[in-house]
Order: sequence, then C-alpha cells, then structure tokens
Amino acid sequence: MARLLRRILLVIVGALLAAIAFDAVTYDARAWQADYARLKRDMAQGYANLDWIATHRHLDLAALDRRTTADIDGAHSRVRAFLALRRFVKAFNDPHLHLVPGKRPIAEPARVAVAEGPSMAVAATAGAGVSAAGAPAVADDPPAGKDCAAAGYQEGDHGFRFPFAQAPGWQAVGSGDFPTGMIGDLGVLRIAQFGEDRYAAACRQVFRPGIGQRALQLAVRALQQRRLADAIGTLKSRGARRLLVDVTGNGGGTEWVSEVVAMFTDRTLSRAQPRLVVPACDRSIVWSGAPAPCAILEPAGERATLQGSGVWTGPLLILADRGTGSASEDFLAWLQQNQVARVLGETSVGAGCGYVNGGGRTPFRASPFDVRMPNCARFLDDGTNEIEGITPDLPLPMQGDAAVQASALLAAVGQET
Repeated sequence: MARLLRRILLVIVGALLAAIAFDAVTYDARAWQADYARLKRDMAQGYANLDWIATHRHLDLAALDRRTTADIDGAHSRVRAFLALRRFVKAFNDPHLHLVPGKRPIAEPARVAVAEGPSMAVAATAGAGVSAAGAPAVADDPPAGKDCAAAGYQEGDHGFRFPFAQAPGWQAVGSGDFPTGMIGDLGVLRIAQFGEDRYAAACRQVFRPGIGQRALQLAVRALQQRRLADAIGTLKSRGARRLLVDVTGNGGGTEWVSEVVAMFTDRTLSRAQPRLVVPACDRSIVWSGAPAPCAILEPAGERATLQGSGVWTGPLLILADRGTGSASEDFLAWLQQNQVARVLGETSVGAGCGYVNGGGRTPFRASPFDVRMPNCARFLDDGTNEIEGITPDLPLPMQGDAAVQASALLAAVGQET
C-alpha cells in the first residue's frame, strides 16, 4: 500500500511539474500586456471612480502602472501574470471593480441590467402596472426561462445576523422573507437583500410560462412590496411606535431600493443625482501621472427626488455594518441625508453606485477572466463619493461578543427616544 501511495504521489508531482514547465515555456508576455493595455484604456474611459481614487485616495496611477507592467514582463507564467493583474485591480479597493469569470457572449441576469444600486428612476409606484396575474406587461422583454432557477433566482438567507435575541425583552414576531421582532415599543424589520433574484420562493409564486425577464422581476418586486407593507402593519398592530430597519450584510440589489425607501416617509425627498461615465476626450494620459484632460463623469445635474408613500411615518432608525453596500448605501443616504432616519452601527462597505445597463467590462484574451467596472457614481450632499462609505450617526460595536452588541444597541436606542 505504501509503495502504491508513493507511486501515486510521484505521478501527481510529475504532472504538476510538467504543467508548470508547460506554463513557463508557452507563456506569452505580449498577450498579457495587450490585455493589460486594453484594461487601462477601458478604465481610463469607463471606470467611474478612477479620478476620485487618484485624487482623494492619492493612488499613484503611474507607479501602479510601472509595477504592473514590470510584473507581467517578469511573470514567466500565466499564474503570475494573473496575480499581477489581480493586484492591479485590488489596488483600487472598489467592491464594484473586480475580476469575474469570462463569458462569451456575456449574459447578465435581469437585476444587473437595470442597475445595481443607482436610483435613476425614483418614482415610488410599488405595484403600478401589475396585472391581476402579478406580471406586468413589458415590451421587448426576452423570456425569463422555463422556471425561476433558469431565470437566475436563488433563495438568499433572509434571517437576522445581528444578535437581537440577546437583548432583554426581545420578542420574535414574524419570519420569512422579512423577519420582524419587538423590543418594548421598538419594532425591528429585517431587509437582507434588495435584489429580487434573491427571493426564489417569491419568484415561484408569481412565475408563469412565457413570462419575460423584466416582467418577472417587477412581479416579484410588487409581491415583496406588499409583504414589506404587511410586516410594517403587523409591527404597528403590536404597538411599535419606533422602527429599526436592519440592513446589516445587505450587499445591494436593484433600483427596487427606491420603492422601499419611499415606504418609510410621506415626505418628498431629494439627493444628488447619480452621475454616469461620459468622457469627452481620450484620457489615457492618466496612467503617466498627468492630470486627466477631461472629466470622466457627466456634470452634476438636477437633484433626484422621491415621493414617500407613507407606509411608516414614525421615528426611524437603520442598523448598518461593513457588509451594507451598493443599493443599501443608497437606502441609507436617502433617509439619512433627508433627516428621516438615524443610522446606527458601522460605516458601510463603500461600494457606491454600480452598473447601469450592465456597467463596463473588459474581456481578456490570454486568460478566461474579465474585469467588471462600475459606470456610475453617487455623491453625498457634502460632495463625498459613496465609495468612501456611509458614516453612522451613532457608531456601535458590530463584531465580537453578541451580548455586548445587543447591550450597546439597547443603550443607543434608549438615546434615540
């Protein structure tokens, strides 16, 4: 048996050495440099946060370019060249700028095609245009597929992450897609995802043969809006005079977030409009360290507005953490900046605006990977790019001992009465 194991080990080691040797012999630095050059060109023209990161985070683009170029030339293997490109992408510290498996042709799920985070259309008309069958009619809408799984819907984890059960007086009220509970007169509502494609069970309830991708998305959204309204109504009936919305770990979703924002006020809200990538010149000179000859983003326009629907109009708190990002940061910004809500917890992840109509994407030829990049940026009223995160009004410990977290939350909630 020992001899057999040694033979197997020798075969495995030999295969690995042969693969490493083949990789080194066939490595073509020119092909990888061509991919890198294409990535730099696309980022200079289409990466929404490039100028902000260079100017405000002081990332030295010229030094990064020199280091990456040298690393690719000296890689001598595909693995090392890939790692060099990964280091380049990670240097920007932007959750929406990342390497993804390449697809030919690229096929994005519906939730991305309509934007991951930005509120480009903010009319809060939950359920508007939805037929009795629950499926809106949408022109030129490709079929979703044979079922929800084929349409890309999966069931997310909708449960509480924060240890509310450790808080004295905690009473669980509801479960399901939007769990709820009570602590005294404080109602707690959990929203774990703002992407319709994370609610597979809801999808199955509204799915019908032949439904389109966008129609299915809107039908799921309308159903979930009704469920959110029901959850809030239940908390009211249980005596909730204040409401805490828990979006910890909520990494974002779609423009659905605007309809959810509207539920928590009856006021007309406003904030800076998201800005899209529209460069007016060739900006490739930025990789030499020179200032960009033109801006990458469109000029700031009129402010976006949103009319509240008033499902909840009482005191509002929002619990966020370092996992709250993208569309969830839009949720925080709308309600915090308009002084509708106070934010508790940690500074959010800093993903900011995401992908409008799929965003930007650079396909590699020497590697089975692409780089995906955001093509819009959102700014707070003080001019800060949302990729710096949303700062809480009242910081709380969100890691470590559960009892300490619960105690700190109760103390904070007591201050907000």
